[in-house]
Amino acid sequence: MTRILQIILSLLALQAFAAHADWEQETQPTTPAVSEAATELAATISELPDPLFISESDRRRVDRLLAGTLRQIDRDIQSFKSALSRYHTNSDKANWLEVQNQQLTLVSLSQSKQTLLKLSSTDLFNKLTGFGPRGVTQFKTELKLAQLNTEYLILLQIQSFKAFLRDLTISPVPILAAFFKLLLVYLLLNWWLKHSKNIIRQLTQSPTQGMSPPWWARLLWYIGSANRPIAWLIAITLSLRILSSLPSLQHLIFLEIIIWWILGGSIIIKFMLEFAYRNSRNTNKPITALRLSTIRYYVWSVIVTGVILQLAQRSIGQGTIYHWITNLVFFWFIFITILVIHKWKSHVFSANHEQLDTPIWITWAINNKNHLVLSTFATALMMFWLVTRSAKQYVIANLSQYAFFSQALAYLFRIEVAKQTNNHGANNNLVRIKRDEVYQYILPGREDSELIDYPATELKQLSQYLLSDNPSMCVVSGERGIGTTTLLKQLHYKVKNATAIYISCPNGGYCELIPQLATELGLDSDASEIQILSHLRKSEICYFIAIDNAQRLVKPRVGGLGDLIKFTNLMRRSKKNHRCVLAIEKSSWRFVDRARGERLLFDHVVFLPRWSEAQIAELLASRINTDIEKPVTFEGLVVPKQWDQDEITEEERARIGFFRILWHYADGNPTVALRFFRLSLRRDKTTNDVVVRLFNAPTNEDLEKMPKPMLAILRSVVQLEVSSPEELSECTQLTIAEVIGTLRYFESRGYIEWTDDKARISDHWYRYITNALHRQHLLVK
Repeated sequence: MTRILQIILSLLALQAFAAHADWEQETQPTTPAVSEAATELAATISELPDPLFISESDRRRVDRLLAGTLRQIDRDIQSFKSALSRYHTNSDKANWLEVQNQQLTLVSLSQSKQTLLKLSSTDLFNKLTGFGPRGVTQFKTELKLAQLNTEYLILLQIQSFKAFLRDLTISPVPILAAFFKLLLVYLLLNWWLKHSKNIIRQLTQSPTQGMSPPWWARLLWYIGSANRPIAWLIAITLSLRILSSLPSLQHLIFLEIIIWWILGGSIIIKFMLEFAYRNSRNTNKPITALRLSTIRYYVWSVIVTGVILQLAQRSIGQGTIYHWITNLVFFWFIFITILVIHKWKSHVFSANHEQLDTPIWITWAINNKNHLVLSTFATALMMFWLVTRSAKQYVIANLSQYAFFSQALAYLFRIEVAKQTNNHGANNNLVRIKRDEVYQYILPGREDSELIDYPATELKQLSQYLLSDNPSMCVVSGERGIGTTTLLKQLHYKVKNATAIYISCPNGGYCELIPQLATELGLDSDASEIQILSHLRKSEICYFIAIDNAQRLVKPRVGGLGDLIKFTNLMRRSKKNHRCVLAIEKSSWRFVDRARGERLLFDHVVFLPRWSEAQIAELLASRINTDIEKPVTFEGLVVPKQWDQDEITEEERARIGFFRILWHYADGNPTVALRFFRLSLRRDKTTNDVVVRLFNAPTNEDLEKMPKPMLAILRSVVQLEVSSPEELSECTQLTIAEVIGTLRYFESRGYIEWTDDKARISDHWYRYITNALHRQHLLVK
């Protein structure tokens, strides 16, 4: 009985011991944690002041903490190595937990070391990150740590793969869900790769030919050039995110760093090549190949550098190895730059570039391009000069699209031309060509003259109203000489579904316009308004009536719109699909607009814009008579050289520069530009050549200081186009004696000229007078 009790007590003791052992195993930590020493060090570092406010005592404390951290890292590296060795001998959970604890501790210590390096003194920082003895020692330590971390990561992936297989045997549902997500991603990827080109091509097609594409179309150009690497980048990133959502494969997310650097670099290369293709003026194959190789050298160097630095930072922090790599990268890019410079040398020093007007330091570079020591520096100088020159041309070309900048540039250009002309002195052998002889060299406008593409947009708008089968009444408004007559005649020739009638409104206004209209309609010249109205109502023919100089129906006074309203009422009462268009000068239209307000008088009003510099230049060039023995030449005209005119001849540069001056002075008015172009012709008495020289623009300071009543008369002359003293008296509320005296004053200075006892602003002073009235806020140009 006693023996049985002893056996029972022994079994109970063994069971209690086993239960205690199981309790001890359950109470042991199973989650990896950082050591207490590393945690205390991180807490101490967090209490340090900001680098901007750190004192000398704090700096010394940082140096002591850094020295202690380095010693602690050395000890923990040995512990980490021992833990890995024990795990290789016995791969149980306890040993693996110790390995994880050591790895996390070293990560924490590396982060502390990185922070302390930034706060340490410059001398200590340079010693620990430089190439001296202490730097080499730290390099070896970090290299040993990197090797141990690599070994740990391999073991971690093995553990993760085992866990993956274990989870797969327990429940395959999450893995199957991830598989179907991956399948969906790659089906979408395959569809996009097959159809992306067609989709992008359809989206980027411009609906209107000749117009600049919108910003989103330009963005799609770049996306289309790199759509394959972008698609792969998105697909691989989504795949890694899906796989890393599985508990046993969460470490795959670190591959995203390498994928983003590699594919991101490929996308940047595609973007840069697309930008260079669309903005480069040189598209031959050797230059394209050089450009591609240069971009690849730099971009792939940045990619490799970025991947190495990212891995180094995540593995061992920004320590000695990190700064060594940074320094080596600097020297690597110097080497790459020298290599690229030598590749571009033959193109940089091509014959076309050497013949350009170069500054002294570029001439030195050309002379030393083959020097053994200085050739690289000389090539770099030449490349820098060519790049800055191209950048200036690009900026000027883009800013020149804005009227304000072009006007300012032309003004400065004109001043410089006048200055250089004065410095070179006047040629006494040159005499001005006068009277009708100038038309032998600068042809007048004729029906068969070359038609300039102006104004395309306004002509299209008017055509929608006037070339349809619906009744309409439109107005074309523009400055005198801007091209309204030409526009009306273009519409006159384009009409196919109506009988076109063109009438220039006589100076007498409505009472003289009605007989002309009756004659054009096939009636007697003395037909009344009722007869004209009856004919328009009963006519089976649809009429298109274009009235030029319709400002003669408008008087800038109370009740001055009577003639215009009579004519518009006559056309509206015809009750047929007749169309009518009136050309009214802008100065008179402002009066109509203010008098009528918001009351509808016309179906559509079009304002003709000023001519651009290119349009003025095209017009002036088309009027030069090249069929005569000695046509107009620009030789000897002194003009300053501009950034965008290095590759043209001197005469071509002079021609472009002079046309720019004419465009600026005329303010986009082709009639004014043609007049002063003819005034610029000179004949050389010795050679009988006809040359162009800078014209003398009219100017008079008295006009700016003129009393307001005199300026009011001048404005009325501009608005009425041709006016009698009686009409001016009615418009200005001045007496006939005051008006006649003022007109005689204007005539003596050449401001006006007389036609059939009516005053008219002279062509020579027209631009100066309108500018003066505009500055006085008396006229809107």
